[in-house]
Amino acid sequence: MPNLRIVELHDSTHFDHLKRHDAIERGRANALDLLVKGYPLHDVLNQLIYSLESATEGLKCAILLLDEKAQTLNPFVGPSLPADYLVSLQNTPVGDDVGCCGAAVNKRQPVWIEDIRNHPNWFENREIATRSNLRACWSQPIISPAGEVFGTFSMYYSEPMIPDQDDLDSMEYEAQIISLILERAKNIEQLKLANQQLELRVAERTKELSEANALLKKALNQRNEVQSQLVEMENMAALGVMMSSLTHEINTPVGVAITAVSYLRTIQERIVDNFKEGKLKRSELAQFFEESEESAEIIERNLLRSTQLIKTFKQLSVDQHSQESREINICNYLDEILLTLKPRLKRTQHKFCIDVDPDLHVVSNPGAISQLLINLIMNSAQHGFDTDMIGHILFKVRLIEEVSGKPQLKIVYKDNGRGMDLHTLENLYKPFFTMARNSGGSGLGMHICYNLVVKVLEGHIDCRSKVGKGVEFTITFPVSLSE
Repeated sequence: MPNLRIVELHDSTHFDHLKRHDAIERGRANALDLLVKGYPLHDVLNQLIYSLESATEGLKCAILLLDEKAQTLNPFVGPSLPADYLVSLQNTPVGDDVGCCGAAVNKRQPVWIEDIRNHPNWFENREIATRSNLRACWSQPIISPAGEVFGTFSMYYSEPMIPDQDDLDSMEYEAQIISLILERAKNIEQLKLANQQLELRVAERTKELSEANALLKKALNQRNEVQSQLVEMENMAALGVMMSSLTHEINTPVGVAITAVSYLRTIQERIVDNFKEGKLKRSELAQFFEESEESAEIIERNLLRSTQLIKTFKQLSVDQHSQESREINICNYLDEILLTLKPRLKRTQHKFCIDVDPDLHVVSNPGAISQLLINLIMNSAQHGFDTDMIGHILFKVRLIEEVSGKPQLKIVYKDNGRGMDLHTLENLYKPFFTMARNSGGSGLGMHICYNLVVKVLEGHIDCRSKVGKGVEFTITFPVSLSE
């Protein structure tokens, strides 16, 4: 058995970004929970910052809010920053040449400085920033849905750094969360009103927040319902392909059988007429028997072909709706899947190569396998090849064993199409992500493939691709061997 080599598909920064996204989600949920329970705004925003800082080594964050005249910024929370540095940020003016925060508020867009020590915006605070071990600063303005600027959300690093697109998206998302909290709580914390008034406003805003959360929950449920319906529609599309294939494939043998029956009836009528008129010859009768036998063979052969086709399509249709495992011959099953796609691919000249042991039998979920491979093939046909291109698609299937000894089926799917860039690869399995929105792409095909492999087949799916170099999917999942 050859050694298996694990290929790393993404670098560590990809997982750092995922970790940060997860931290934002947890921080938001915890912060909103504190807000609903009536905790001070300071504690609510600190909860957000703690969650984000815990996910990124060396990160320190702060939130600066505008004064009533919208002319200066003052630090509101910054739990990990030195106290003397926060003091130095008091009454930070708004302007393009004032650090990151003043510039971000003035420009109403994110501002980042790779190295504080070498940037003119930090001339006045350079020394204290150096003592505080701060080198890079990224600042995102906090803007309400109505367009009101509340302040800035800032991220500090101890080494010179510039943000990538994922960092910018994370900052924007965090600022939106802060904006939502400030919007809900600004009347509660404003100017430190008397305790009685504060409690009254907390109650009022809590009710509003509960109603808003109920609306958000309802909207989320509706979104999930729509997504489920779209996924089901995508699943039904596979059945539609099979039904069109069934009609197309059965038409030929049934048509031949009908023609043979019609011909048999014609010669039978001629023989009967000659018999009644006393003109029937021995040679004509012998010819009738011979032609009748040939016609019967043609009819029988084509009706058997129709029966075989109906059984094949019926089984594939049952597989699409059933989650039950059964024994399948992988090579034959691939042939049946390609047969169902024949009408969809009849206008193309794509070539298929199947590298599979013809005697490979396994027990698995055939419905998930058929839908997975149909989606991969149609994804290549619709997005991987130019109109006049003759594509080559390879299926290579092997039975392998992991360290635990449990048999695994490994499917390698390749095409020689146009391939994908890094951005597409990183978002490949996200629902509704597509680069072909204008040509009818739903963005659910590869999302369904991922769910089929991971959730239904309990396996793994990896993808490698470069622009102009085609695509290669490696899919592994556990199976049972037939006895």
